[in-house]
Amino acid sequence: MGQSAIIPGSLVMRISSVVVARRAYRLMKTLGLAPKMMANRRSRIQYTLAAVVEVGWQQDFTWASSIAAGWFLRHGYITHPDHGPAHLEFWVPRDQDPAILVAVLDVLHLKAKTVPKPGGTAVYLKDRAQIRILLGKMGAHRAMLQWESVDVMRHMKNQVNRLVNSETANLRRAVESGLTQAEYFRQAIAEGRDQTWDDTGQRLAQLRIAHPDWSLAELGQAMIPPLSKSAVNHRMRRLLRLEKD
Repeated sequence: MGQSAIIPGSLVMRISSVVVARRAYRLMKTLGLAPKMMANRRSRIQYTLAAVVEVGWQQDFTWASSIAAGWFLRHGYITHPDHGPAHLEFWVPRDQDPAILVAVLDVLHLKAKTVPKPGGTAVYLKDRAQIRILLGKMGAHRAMLQWESVDVMRHMKNQVNRLVNSETANLRRAVESGLTQAEYFRQAIAEGRDQTWDDTGQRLAQLRIAHPDWSLAELGQAMIPPLSKSAVNHRMRRLLRLEKD
């Protein structure tokens, strides 16, 4: 593709590729710019497209945002950010080329997909991050903030659920372990095997039988004198090892 030049009130593009020239021509037609195309055959084939424009054609590609916004206002659809799967869609009638819109979105670093439908083609995005980016580039900042807010809340809810599930699983394992320990100690006492335990071991076993749902830290606090969690864990392992042996 050749260079483009900006002339007050007009856009001139010199293109050496016939494919690019045709796409640029169709894009200008879509934008209602009434383009004119001429072929220069002096040294090599070169196509010159000229069209009158109301604003300057920016070299930073902000034009792509304007094209996307205009197309969306006329043929766009977006789901509610908090209802169902994310979906933003442009409708391209049969007499227009969806490749133009895909190329415009590609300039914005957005990878759109297409699907043929009766009467035309749907160009769509389903990635929530890309939808947020496009909304921002189209100037729909309120909608973009709404999507960001929903996504942040979803992330927080998922994180809370993971923590709750993890804590619930840990609590369930602790209670199951406590019930198993209590049963071990109850059987040992019934058979008189507790006579080999010291006073601390006997007191710890009695507490576990009475409170199978207590944590090691709670058991330690109920001891006289109190024991640390690590000390209770050590003594508990020692008692259980003796029982298994």
